[in-house]
Amino acid sequence: HCCMAYRTASWQLLDRGVAWVAQDQKYGPRPAQWMRLRHTQTGKLVFFVNHHGPIPINGGGVCGGASVAYNILTLVATKAQAGDAVILVGDFNSDPGSATIRGIESSLHRAYGGGIDFIFSNLEGPALDARSLGNGGSDHAAISAALQLP
Repeated sequence: HCCMAYRTASWQLLDRGVAWVAQDQKYGPRPAQWMRLRHTQTGKLVFFVNHHGPIPINGGGVCGGASVAYNILTLVATKAQAGDAVILVGDFNSDPGSATIRGIESSLHRAYGGGIDFIFSNLEGPALDARSLGNGGSDHAAISAALQLP
């Protein structure tokens, strides 16, 4: 599974879950873990998804990259609610030209991308800050983006 954390002093967890959105031949089912949060001071709502994509890179797993994008966007459409700020992050194991990333970009804006790792949202305008944080002991660099909620 993917890991997610949030500041409990600032955010209230409304709902959470995991959907299996892809499958690869080596590791099997691949998750998109999600949570819906309400900011305790402003009442603003966020639907946050963390995904770890199938391998090999750009392969899209057993059913292909377009199906991965479709399954993730279907998860968002069925679990997020009107007015939610949608933020989708993860190691997609897909580069910018892949069917997975092109499919996701048909509905969400890319806030930042670094190789096979991406941050997407439904928010208008650019990220306030977006960058690579360098290698933190993983097989690729961590990325970060600051987004302005409406």
